[in-house]
Amino acid sequence: MLRILHPDGTAESFTYNSLGQVLTHTDGKGQTTSLQRTSRGLPSSRQGAKGQWIRYEYDKALRLTALVNENSVSYRFTYDASDRLIEEVRVDNLTQCFSYNEGGHLVRLDEIGYGDNGERPERDTLFERDAIGRLIAKINRDARQDFEYDDADRMLCIQRQPTRAGIQ
Repeated sequence: MLRILHPDGTAESFTYNSLGQVLTHTDGKGQTTSLQRTSRGLPSSRQGAKGQWIRYEYDKALRLTALVNENSVSYRFTYDASDRLIEEVRVDNLTQCFSYNEGGHLVRLDEIGYGDNGERPERDTLFERDAIGRLIAKINRDARQDFEYDDADRMLCIQRQPTRAGIQ
């Protein structure tokens, strides 16, 4: 796709490299974002229309390990031996830790933040799965959400039950 024409008359345009990967995107206001890529086609940097940029860093296994902005502030990623994301540290220092079951399905998400007064609020979310790995419940301090599926594996409904903390 080279161009998208919108009903309001604005248009977006794209350019690509020889591998068909996006190199530039120009939005309906004429602002262009450009991507630089490694010899393997992975994004190495992105520059926005206002001059802001992000550098992409990878490990030897070609997993994304960091996004570094123009102020040298990093958004970092850590993986386990099975290539699963196990930790994400955002630029605001919110840390998310991911835990998986033997089948490789996410079963727990721990979030640790940093409050205005130096406190470290935590939020834990548990994910219950059935024998074939479908999400059947999501549980945190605020609520429990139960998921139901039909025989064709289509989600039928999500039921949310607030906890005492979620009602307050």
